[in-house]
Amino acid sequence: MAATVTALVTPRHAVPPNAIPDALLKIWRECCQEDAGNSVSRALITNLIAVVTAERERPMRATLEALATRLPCRAFLVVVSPGQGPITAEVHGAAREHGTIRDLVLEQIELFVPEGAFTRLPGLVRPLLVHDIPTRLYWGAPWPQDPRRFDALATMADLSILDSSRFELPATDLDAFETRRRRGMQLIDLEWMRLRPWRRALAEVFERVRYQPSLHTTAVLRHGEGALSASILLARWLEQRLSAHVAIESTGSCNSLCGVEIQHGSAAASVTLVDPGRIEVAVETEAACFLPFGVPASRGGEGDLLAAAIDLA
Repeated sequence: MAATVTALVTPRHAVPPNAIPDALLKIWRECCQEDAGNSVSRALITNLIAVVTAERERPMRATLEALATRLPCRAFLVVVSPGQGPITAEVHGAAREHGTIRDLVLEQIELFVPEGAFTRLPGLVRPLLVHDIPTRLYWGAPWPQDPRRFDALATMADLSILDSSRFELPATDLDAFETRRRRGMQLIDLEWMRLRPWRRALAEVFERVRYQPSLHTTAVLRHGEGALSASILLARWLEQRLSAHVAIESTGSCNSLCGVEIQHGSAAASVTLVDPGRIEVAVETEAACFLPFGVPASRGGEGDLLAAAIDLA
């Protein structure tokens, strides 16, 4: 019978930044402290640097610990807070147990960084990266007022992941994102991934309506609080793909992207979020009124989308 797989989490240790290498070595000893005959092997496949604001420390910690079960990593949780002061750190790890064998799947370094000390962060993180595996940066905070903060960490990463739903000035901040992408920086936006079902639904519309470049196309996007970035991204996509004139409207009827109405010549379609898990599409032309059909909406949480983004790289 195969051995049962269980999880082992080591204690958390608060250490000064210059003692982090010794604390990482201690994780190995703690994985085997109950039985000197046990063995530990490293199963890490990526470095992951996650930057969040102080209020998102707990949810991001939970996301990283859940993510490690499917994406073994050396994780740097960077918690940025206002003010001045020194950078402080905590270190812990987690392993999978297969009988007497233990696979180290998480080495987590938590760095608490006052904004005044942020310029010291890249020099602290770089020597701690495991250099024979890829490095991913997840910027899970608003776009910084000084973009050099993002760029300094992105230069260490093979791929940078952002979540534009957290941008405070979506139109301006998305332009900064797009500028870096055009320069060749490898970037993925989790909000763009959340829009995949909407893009699929709109593509389905034009399986029923023949697109004619000579016809005028208009669209209205309606969104709730926190979904302005999603609306801007989808609007720009429609403008590029259909040369559409797009209007964006805010509504209080939902807290996400609520719906799209599109007119192409005499054909009309509506794409509407009818419940959190379903998008409904209705299409009408001069010749036919099609039965409404549904498309599953995105249900992936932050950790699911983050893992999918890393898998895309």
